[in-house]
Amino acid sequence: MTQELSRLAARLEETRSAIAGLARSRERVQAQMTALEQQEAKLGRQAAVARQFGREDLARLARARQQEAQRQRAELAVQLGQLLAEEAQLTSAAQRLQARKTQIYWSAPQDDGDPFGTSGRL
Repeated sequence: MTQELSRLAARLEETRSAIAGLARSRERVQAQMTALEQQEAKLGRQAAVARQFGREDLARLARARQQEAQRQRAELAVQLGQLLAEEAQLTSAAQRLQARKTQIYWSAPQDDGDPFGTSGRL
């Protein structure tokens, strides 16, 4: 039982560490998406100003850059979805590991000299 609990504790720690890594990646992707969204807005304003001054060449260039930022943000949205799905799967796995660990802990007899088997489990 102790060996099983140790093994489950190690797996749970690994899973929680992986969840933390995914959360960091998710936050980084979200920050990149926010930056790209701001860049898109800025480029849209630049295109409008360029048109006002009759600079269609600059307006086209700003619009092309804006479309590229939109494309990159769309790719990041796909990546974000994948990270969220993986994070959800690992969170579910961590919950199952914790439940199994708790089940083993509370169902296994403790041989600690307590005739009622309640020592340490109140």
